Amino acid sequence: MKDFSNNLLGYKILILLSMIYMSIMLCNAVLTNRYVGSDELFILGGTLTSPFIFILDSIISEIYGYKITRTMILFGYAAQTLFVLLCQAAIIMPHPHFFIHNEDYSNILGSSLLRINISGFLAYIIANLSNTYVMTKWKALLKGRYFWLRSIGASSFSAAIYSFCAILMMEMNAIPIRDILKIVAASYLIKISYAFIFCLPAALLVNKIKKITGIDIYDFQPIFTPLKYKRGAEAYD
Repeated sequence: MKDFSNNLLGYKILILLSMIYMSIMLCNAVLTNRYVGSDELFILGGTLTSPFIFILDSIISEIYGYKITRTMILFGYAAQTLFVLLCQAAIIMPHPHFFIHNEDYSNILGSSLLRINISGFLAYIIANLSNTYVMTKWKALLKGRYFWLRSIGASSFSAAIYSFCAILMMEMNAIPIRDILKIVAASYLIKISYAFIFCLPAALLVNKIKKITGIDIYDFQPIFTPLKYKRGAEAYD
């Protein structure tokens, strides 16, 4: 299906998935500095939510194609940046003397959140665009079959990029490098576990949405890279 401009249900589901995606992005950013675990082994709190971003990437790209998913990823980061900047503005504004919780807000939503947003930019964009690219390319090559296997493969690749680059940039000046490497390893294992656990539920959801909306976009492009998308290729159900 090349065009679903008259498919109201398809639009509604896309909006719902995008809102869930944005909610997880914000949770991931806010929870990153909340360490979870013991002194010997701990992870970033965002590790427990970030795998869902890759799962949603796979679901949306499988149904709606690369171009729409790419737009959602870029706009999602822009929306997160707006959220972070608004938080910074609210924190530095004057407040009444009886308000004693401004420091609490600053600890969570202040400069550390801004640092997370900036330092994670390249890791987020590269990892998520790569996940979407691999999913869409393999879908074309395999004629839409084996979503569950493609989802695991794409998530394994993109999660490795994200886990190493994002955690390294976010925590480089906060904790020792040996702890960073342990966090990267633990975080990657968690992301892979999520990919295996949720691949079948995600596949069922994808099949259901395709069935009720009739949307199943294929991307066949002569020039097809994460940063360049050209029209003119065949798309079919």
